[in-house]
Amino acid sequence: MTSSNARQRLERFAAALPYSTVTEAARALGIHQSKLTTQINRLEKDRGRPLIERAERGRRMRPTPFSGKLAAAAKRLTGLGGRL
Repeated sequence: MTSSNARQRLERFAAALPYSTVTEAARALGIHQSKLTTQINRLEKDRGRPLIERAERGRRMRPTPFSGKLAAAAKRLTGLGGRL
């Protein structure tokens, strides 16, 4: 995760976790849903495992156990602990 956009992907991923759907998170972050989905997919590919269980009808998206650790690390690395 050394690309120029890695930090932004981490920040957006961590910020998206409290929301029910990726669409809702993207709207709150002020970006298109497809961009957030692409960034999360890229993080999942980089880490080699799923980070969220996608929302389905009647069920909200949920973080995987690994994603909580990644989000906490992202908050520490980016210095955004209280702002995400």
